[in-house]
Amino acid sequence: MYLNQSEIKYLRSLQQKKFRDLEHKFLLEGWRPLRDALHSSFRIEFIAVLAEASQKPEHRPFLSLARERGILIKEIKEIQMKQISDAVHSQGVIALVHQQTEPFDAKNIQPAHLLVACDHISDPGNLGTILRTSDWFGADAVLLSEGCVSLYNEKVIRSTAGSIFHLRVFENINLDIALPNLKSEGFKVIATALNGKTLKAYSLPEKVILLLGNETQGVNLQLIQQADAVISIPRYGQAESLNVGIACGIFLDHWRNRSDQR
Repeated sequence: MYLNQSEIKYLRSLQQKKFRDLEHKFLLEGWRPLRDALHSSFRIEFIAVLAEASQKPEHRPFLSLARERGILIKEIKEIQMKQISDAVHSQGVIALVHQQTEPFDAKNIQPAHLLVACDHISDPGNLGTILRTSDWFGADAVLLSEGCVSLYNEKVIRSTAGSIFHLRVFENINLDIALPNLKSEGFKVIATALNGKTLKAYSLPEKVILLLGNETQGVNLQLIQQADAVISIPRYGQAESLNVGIACGIFLDHWRNRSDQR
């Protein structure tokens, strides 16, 4: 069964945020992310796959698992895939997945020790890297402020490399309200800035919220004022700034090393 033109049109519409928000669905490309989705609680409506890709031995287990779960599998033509996918090198598979929305509650997020909060992160690649990095270091959840790029943006999804299916992620969070509530639950807010206290000289607390700011403007001043500490990564060269995704990894590695030593 091939995808028809109305289905192609529908899938293309999901490249736009307003339609993703309206339909509460998103597109997923690639076999590894599909594997993670199949083993998650996310609902997959159907999978569309190129005939040649479906015949490869390494892909058959994914399709068999999908069939076992009652997920419809459709065939898609190369020209149709190009109409839907903006990937430079398509892997020949795309899935229609339902979004998940979990209401945020500072009390219900417990037990947790490591949270990452993003303040107006606007670049999809950066947000995807932050989510993937948070997953690598075992963050308990990621909070995305109002004004962050959409979690279900195609480039965000691709950049997470499947980590979106492993993490608890909360969108459209008013951090002005959420941070005080989390502090009352025992968390310390650690904001990142170029002029903060040197990371090596600061012992990160056991329960921490790492607060990352916008790529250009940094963390909002109002949020900085709520922070228990402002820290920075030492600079040894001449670079003007450090990518926020890389900075996230350095901070989380530091916290994990200190946590393991406790």
